[in-house]
Amino acid sequence: MTFFIHTVLSILGALAIFIFGMKLLSESLQKLAGERMRYYLSTLTSSRWKGLFTGFAITATIQSSSAATVMLIGFVNAGLISVADSIGLVLGANIGTTVTSWLLTFFGFSYNILMIVLPLLAFTFPLYFSSKSHHKSLAEFAFGFAILFIGLNFLREALPVVDPQNPLLQYLSNLTNENPFSLLLIALVGILITLLIQSSTATIALTAVLLSDGFIDFEMAAALIVGENIGTTATANIAALFANRNAKRTALIHLMFNIAGALLILPFFNYAVYFVEWLSSILMQHIDNRIIAAPLKVSLFHSLFNIVNALIWINLTSYLEKMSKILIRPAENEAEKNILKYNDNFITPVSEISIVQALKELQLISITIERMFDLIPRMLMEKDAEKFRLLSQEMDSKEEVIDKVEGEVNKYISKISENNLSEEGSKLINAIAISVNNLESMADVCYKLARTIEKKNEHKAWFTQEQRNNIQELAQLVFQSLTFMQWHLSANKSLSIEEAEKNEAAINILRIKLIEDNMKDLHEKKYPVISGNYYQQMVVYYEKLGDHAINVIEAIHKSRKASN
Repeated sequence: MTFFIHTVLSILGALAIFIFGMKLLSESLQKLAGERMRYYLSTLTSSRWKGLFTGFAITATIQSSSAATVMLIGFVNAGLISVADSIGLVLGANIGTTVTSWLLTFFGFSYNILMIVLPLLAFTFPLYFSSKSHHKSLAEFAFGFAILFIGLNFLREALPVVDPQNPLLQYLSNLTNENPFSLLLIALVGILITLLIQSSTATIALTAVLLSDGFIDFEMAAALIVGENIGTTATANIAALFANRNAKRTALIHLMFNIAGALLILPFFNYAVYFVEWLSSILMQHIDNRIIAAPLKVSLFHSLFNIVNALIWINLTSYLEKMSKILIRPAENEAEKNILKYNDNFITPVSEISIVQALKELQLISITIERMFDLIPRMLMEKDAEKFRLLSQEMDSKEEVIDKVEGEVNKYISKISENNLSEEGSKLINAIAISVNNLESMADVCYKLARTIEKKNEHKAWFTQEQRNNIQELAQLVFQSLTFMQWHLSANKSLSIEEAEKNEAAINILRIKLIEDNMKDLHEKKYPVISGNYYQQMVVYYEKLGDHAINVIEAIHKSRKASN
């Protein structure tokens, strides 16, 4: 009994080391590829085939299908990607997750991995203390790689030597032949194991070790893989519990096509097993190392199953989307609810890539501020009381939304900052924090401008045509600043800020001139003092908008320049 408990704990400990290495490897790869990954994610297309390859590339790069799919659900939750666009990406992520099993096959089973990883750690260890974040991330990648394969090595050693005459093993080996429905039970076991471990890579590795050591036959290993493929969708569906309906649909679609793939292969399961065994035997004729025969079968079945499943459903994405809408029905005004809305409970585990989501949210906020800015001249010119009231209500509504979103985005980036970010990612997060505060201040200034116009109307103050022309001239310069700001927020690289700085200088010069002229006109009594006061307030508020816009531009420019 003591030996049994020690063996179980040793296996669990080996899995813990393996999963920790996987996590460290994934996070270091995210930091190394952070800027490039943010670029690709911010330029996603609606092409389902491009989405498929993008999803594959993302998952193969960060070595985590769960992280990739949860991140995509986060984008759908924020309204940055549609449900239709996300389907190809999730299908690609399913294929991308098979890359890890091939790495394990050729590195983890072929020879003593300690002969490689220990010298690798010795070589990269000094990089961990480097002042350059890129060098430190390289060291973390090496440590993650090493710990991953050390955990796999421990896992292989923790399993006891198999006794072919063991009655339990004989029963398990005959189980699939005696009852085809037993395949479903074995697949269910695969689902449960993946749910417990929360890592499909770890369960695939465990399956390969069990097959390699003779605990199970390949037919049972294949059934476990089918179940593990379904179990890996659990993380995304758990994350979607805190997201909106569209995000829930994406998670449901991920679950649906994995279940559908399992049901489709069921009638042809034996043929698939025979085909993989035949194909692996051909490949093994050109490979001298017999040790990788078992993990090679696992990798082949895992890859072919996911590739065929993806190729089937990539042409049926519209049906998947329709089915998800039937199962999760739309709510009233659902489209509007995705605008400028973050869920405080939702946070993707891929911090470097989550920065894209925060940047996209800044773009949405800036667009709303432009709409608020457009309301000001309309309110200034509107004479009808009822129409003015509606414009004022629209201004109030937008200001309240931005106030809410500013707090939510700050919470969101605070959660991202709690994780281990690259130096470039940290600088960009800092720029986002500066930008969101300035954007919120811009919304406040627009609101104050609207209140100034409202008070002017209440006191029946009026502006001369010259004052109106001056305000319009200043407003045009400020609008140009808002345009420059939008360009910098939406760009994927550092842009020149020379034109923006010239425009800001022009705003300051004009503001000084208008205030001086106003004081002179008041002295000469060209218009009432109350009109001059409201006019000067508007000039000052317009200039503040320009100040906040250039603050955002400089913050984004500085962070992007540092990362280039």
